[in-house]
Amino acid sequence: MSKRIFQTPYGRLLAATLLLSAFNPLHAAEAVDSEALQANATLYVWLPSMGGDFKYNVGNGSATVSGSDILNALNMAFMGALEFRRGKWSLLTDVVYLDLGADRTSSVGLPGGGAINAGVDLDVSGWQLGVYGGYQLYATDKATLDILGGVRYLTLDTDASLSISGPLPPSLPTADLSASTEVWDAVVGFRGKVELGSDWYMPYHADVGTGDSELTWQAMAGVGYRAGWGDLLLFYRHLAWDEGDDKLLQGLEFTGPGMAVRFSF
Repeated sequence: MSKRIFQTPYGRLLAATLLLSAFNPLHAAEAVDSEALQANATLYVWLPSMGGDFKYNVGNGSATVSGSDILNALNMAFMGALEFRRGKWSLLTDVVYLDLGADRTSSVGLPGGGAINAGVDLDVSGWQLGVYGGYQLYATDKATLDILGGVRYLTLDTDASLSISGPLPPSLPTADLSASTEVWDAVVGFRGKVELGSDWYMPYHADVGTGDSELTWQAMAGVGYRAGWGDLLLFYRHLAWDEGDDKLLQGLEFTGPGMAVRFSF
């Protein structure tokens, strides 16, 4: 009886269906999806405080600028990241461009009237580019962990002009200080996320490296929310370089909060 069933047209269709189901097409589709190329783009606003010690030919200088000062002095900025992932492998790029310009004037009164005025014009512009390759070591529905390796590039131009004017003496000092640097560093690190429940999660990233710098490192952690159109993120990030005693950047660091939107495609 059973042999005759499989000899009919409907029986042969049933046999084919049973045979295909033995290969579990649902799992096969998931495997294909996991190997499909995935990409996401992130645009973000980061308002860190900036601190640094700079070495010019005439001596050392230092500067500390708050996040609000950066916002007020900002001429132009672009901040974004792009990620590609296929299976366990990923490629991540992170770009920051800043163009800052600010001027300060101070006045000191003199006995008997008059004053000495000191003015400083400062312009800082530069690019930070990070390119990282990653491999996923751990992934569950609760958390992920990737190891990273890559390069970080920094180019920075600084121009500072100091002028002093007043009744004494007839010739008061002025100074124009300009310097630039390019820094390439190899970095290693890790990144991932921890699920917090529902549509909430905590992303994290840390890396450290050296090369043209004696040391560069960064750390970031935040909280993200998956909306229907993309992700919203709030984060706190620290990014630092130290070129060494004979270079322009004795120390440069950016530390502060930011927010981002991420789109997947």
